[in-house]
Amino acid sequence: MSKTIFKLSSVTLALLGSFSVNAAIYDIYGYQPVKNGNAKTYGVAIEPGTANCWSGTNCSQASYEIAFEEKLYNEGFAYRDEVPFRYNLGYDLIDNDGLSIYDGFKSYCNSFLGYNDAGCSRWADEEYNKGYAQENSDTSFAYIESSANQIEDSKSNVIINNFTDSNDVIGTYYGGELRNRTVAFSGNVSPTLTASSVTYDQNKVWAKTSSGSNDILVGSVSKQSTNTLDYTSYAAIWRDDGSSAEIVDWQTDAAEQDRRTPHGSARDVAVVGSETYAVGYNSDSEERPVASVFNVNRATLKATSSIISRYSSTSYLNSLLTSINSNGYAIGEAKYATPINGAYANSLFYITDPANPNGSFNEFSGPIFFSGANGKAGAINNNDEAVGAIDYQTHAEVNGDQGKQRGQRAFIAPLNSSNTKAPLNGRAWYLDDLVNDGNTNSTNNQFRVIDATDINDAGVISGTAYYCEGGYDTLYLDSKCNGSTQGAEKIVAVKLVPIQNSTASNIQERGLEPVSIDRKGGSLGWFALVVIGLLGFRRK
Repeated sequence: MSKTIFKLSSVTLALLGSFSVNAAIYDIYGYQPVKNGNAKTYGVAIEPGTANCWSGTNCSQASYEIAFEEKLYNEGFAYRDEVPFRYNLGYDLIDNDGLSIYDGFKSYCNSFLGYNDAGCSRWADEEYNKGYAQENSDTSFAYIESSANQIEDSKSNVIINNFTDSNDVIGTYYGGELRNRTVAFSGNVSPTLTASSVTYDQNKVWAKTSSGSNDILVGSVSKQSTNTLDYTSYAAIWRDDGSSAEIVDWQTDAAEQDRRTPHGSARDVAVVGSETYAVGYNSDSEERPVASVFNVNRATLKATSSIISRYSSTSYLNSLLTSINSNGYAIGEAKYATPINGAYANSLFYITDPANPNGSFNEFSGPIFFSGANGKAGAINNNDEAVGAIDYQTHAEVNGDQGKQRGQRAFIAPLNSSNTKAPLNGRAWYLDDLVNDGNTNSTNNQFRVIDATDINDAGVISGTAYYCEGGYDTLYLDSKCNGSTQGAEKIVAVKLVPIQNSTASNIQERGLEPVSIDRKGGSLGWFALVVIGLLGFRRK
């Protein structure tokens, strides 16, 4: 008895690919570091646009600019978050007299990621030793499309949250220490730290309404709590001149309790009909960050808050809404506090009516989403097309000594098929499928897209990808780069531009590398298999 390992080689795949029509529905472009060749770049926002790149306009790389960031280190404690890990006890983990900060990071991993011990040690090393511990270094820079447009170039650790219009972006820079860690900017405006007659230590600006009168900015303000090691925050709303803000109160009974701190944040804003809604999160009575909708009075800047009540539960560590469009569709994510299907999952969800968020709640569904998957909710455009990231691997992350982190890929999902413009055949896709042109030697095959952060109404997407110079070995979703699983790849910002007149028939699903199969008896060589396949095709 003989045993042969049967697996299609890259040569076979290339030969088979030569008999198919090369096509894709997106072209992809990468953005390398500007200052330090060893740094990573991350696509964070795309310039607004209303053209229809699919059928009306032949869009190119130059049609809409991307905003991207260059980082030599991880952030560890993300600049975009008001509290570490979006956890009501997060500050306790990064400043505890009896615990080193590294141990605090590892404790979070053990409790709410669940990787094996070696995996949590690696994660803590990456996020603390090679991340948060390096925060005083000026190693994070932000750009619009090119080095000629570095943003806030005199400031340290700049991030970009959004475009407001062409060449006008909003974000934060580093204030020099934890107490004033993030200082907001919006074009030439620095929104004030005064809100409702109180002076705060930090502020963040996320989005701006870009139509109508009385334009407003939304974000958050933070101040030192009664325990000087901790901070509290509120969702905040400014006029577009950056003048004094109004805050959104926490939910009833939310208050500081020992080191459990309440927080709030407005992450996006849109005019829906005659109403203005912001979305983000607010603290419930247990100081838990809970996904929320804020109904804003544009005249007074006052807002009322409605939480997604199902997430005000011990089953969840946090939840938030990240993006809302003019149709009232809003997308978000919720992190479980207990394992589900082998992971402390980040579940993706959306609402279709901000006036009734609990009654219009839906979970993302389709062939690429599964129970227990970790997801990121990036953005949604006015065509109801949502982008983000989702696990493509399904192994258990919480699995004793075997538990390890899953890999992710970026996706696009039409949440209302009657409104979507992209040719998606009514279902969600990995973006890697949509840039697959069937050619291992093409530019498109040099990327595997791991995150999508923004999408404009023209269909252009910003995101981040693994980059393999010269192209991945095969067309598969999980292909190796130069024969290596990791090490030969770089992380780079990417822009995806629709290919005019492409259709759903141009989509070529990549699939995963075939699993080795044990076969008994004799075996056929790869060339014989290809010939047999072609003969069968000709007979049909």
